[in-house]
Formats: sequence, C-alpha cells, structure tokens
Amino acid sequence: MRILAGTDDGLMVIRWIEGERSGRTVEKHFDGRQVYRLAATADGIWAVVPEEGIFHSKNRGDSWERVAERLGGAMVRSLTVSPRDPSVIYAGTEPAALFVSYNDGADWEELPEFRVLGVRESWRDYGKRSAHVETIACDPHEPRRIYAGVEIGGVYRTDDGGASWTPINEGIFDDIHELQVDPWDPSRVFAATGGGLHISRDRGLHWRRHESELGELYCTRFDLVSRGEDVSDSLQSRLVLATADSTPSEWNRRKGDARARLWLSTDAGDTWAPIQLSGIRDKGAITDVTADPASEGTAVIGTSSGNLYYGRAADRKWTRLMFGMPSICSLRVIRTSIFRAGIGVRTILKSGLLDGERAAGGTGDRAFHS
Repeated sequence: MRILAGTDDGLMVIRWIEGERSGRTVEKHFDGRQVYRLAATADGIWAVVPEEGIFHSKNRGDSWERVAERLGGAMVRSLTVSPRDPSVIYAGTEPAALFVSYNDGADWEELPEFRVLGVRESWRDYGKRSAHVETIACDPHEPRRIYAGVEIGGVYRTDDGGASWTPINEGIFDDIHELQVDPWDPSRVFAATGGGLHISRDRGLHWRRHESELGELYCTRFDLVSRGEDVSDSLQSRLVLATADSTPSEWNRRKGDARARLWLSTDAGDTWAPIQLSGIRDKGAITDVTADPASEGTAVIGTSSGNLYYGRAADRKWTRLMFGMPSICSLRVIRTSIFRAGIGVRTILKSGLLDGERAAGGTGDRAFHS
C-alpha cells in the first residue's frame, strides 16, 4: 500500500507493508514546497504545489512532471478532474480565478466571467491569504454544471461550462472549505464551512446548516462516496466529516488543540454519528481523511501536527504510522491493483468504527466565523 501525504514541506510517498512496523519506507518529493492538494484518477495522480503549479504522476508518485506553472501568474489552490471526462481538469487560484484544461493539463485557459463577478468586492482576505478558490465540484450527471467555493466568499455555480456564473449563497456561511455533489441525487450539494456543514437540496439555490451535534463546529474536510456494494444498501450517499470545535486562530491560542472529531453519515447527511478515535492523542486538527479502497474497515488520518494514523476495525484503535512530519494538507491511498483514491466509506460502515448514539437530524441556517 502507498500513502501519499501532501504537507507544508513536500510530498511524502509512504510504502507500507501492513502488519509490519518496520516494513515502511518514505520517499520525499517537492522538498521545501507546500503540496496543498492531491487528486487521483485511473490515469494518474495530480499534485497542486501553490508556488509552482500543477504536477502529474503516471507511476503512483515515483516521478512527477509539471503540466502547468502558476496559472495567470497566481498560485494554484484547488483542482478537480471531470467525472465524465478525465481529460477535462479545473483549477482554482489565489487570488480567486478559475481555469480549465481540455487536454490532460497540456493547455489551460481562464474562465473569464468568474473574474468579473459583481460580488467580488464582498470577498474577504484573512491573515496573509487573499480570497481564493478553495474547492471545485462537478455535477457527475451534467458535465457543464460546476460549483466553485471561495474562501472567504461563498459558492458560485455555472450551468454552461463557465460562460456565466451565479452566486448561490442564500443561507450558507461564506468560509467555504469543501464542496461535493451527491452522485445519487445531484440536486443535493454538501458544503463544509467554517461555520458548520451546510446542505442544499436544490443545487445550491438554498442552503441550511445541519444542526444536531454538528452545530457550529468548524468543518475542516470531508469526503463522499456512493452507496456500498451490498444490494440491500439504499441509494444514499455516505460521508465522512472532520471537525474542530473552533477556528484555527482559537486552537492556536490553545497550543494547537483543535479538539478534532470525525463523523459518519450513512443517509446522505440527514443524520450523523461520531467515529471512535481510540488511540489518537493528537491535539492537531484532522486535515484530511481517506479510506483504503482495498481493505475492509480501514482508514488513514492526517493532522496539522504532522501525524499519520491508520485505523483498523478489528481492534477499534488507531495506530500512528508516522509522526513529526510537517503539517499535512492532503492524503491519498494508492493500491497497485486499484489505481484510485478517495474514501471507501463502505469499509468504515461495516467496521465497527462508530462510537456513540446517532446524532439527531435537523437543519438550520445560523453560522459564525472569527
């Protein structure tokens, strides 16, 4: 198994023989550079290096080729591959702009109408960061419908491949961290924000924040997969969500204690239950989580403290695989026989990693930010 960990100081390619504590090697790429995002398809792995551009690997991370430099002179912050056509790739930058390639990253062009949105004056910078496109999501059923999330600036949708854009921010907190479109019900869109998890049931026209135990929790990352393989499973998507109890500025004042938690929904976000984190004493935020697509009941977690954990269902504990790395930004699990990445949440569902009572469902629209 290979685990790719994009960090604030390079990309770690970790080869691990399961069950052997010493059966682990690490190879580092992009030394001294932040690797902010990773994406994977059957055609390879994509890495976003904000200061230098976009890189592609066709051999599971052994070597990398730069396919794009800074787009429009700006740092790249987000990337997604079209689920309908893997040769089509969208990238977002800081300051906020959107670009597209129709030939596997060989050539790029800007989607100019996004740059002239009339609401840009309401976008907010924070710290040393300017408003940027943090996340991009494609409708898997309608390839010309794309969603872009701006941190800090809200959500925008195009139905014509980027020729025009519409703000869709009614009821949503504008600090957007992650967007996903439900593959089984594309009218349902999920948004992880700095003021809770928001769900839209009308393609983003209206949003409501999920209440229950999630409430105003700061949502760092989440991922979504379709139903499990059992024919008895309902056609409802499943999500894993990482949260902290406050904003980064607050947990930094607590010496990095983010009070992180993981949550699982088996019914497309209607209800949530906490995932057991026995064995994890890390105070850092959970910055990414991904499940092993070929191993039932296992997942990998990365934290802002630079620690990497592997969870196994059989003993309900998490084993620390790596520690003392730079802060982790993005994770992917790569198998030789399954050249893909992402959360195989069905493996967690049957694993017994759940802990506690199911959170009561509910919706709301109150949010916060600091």
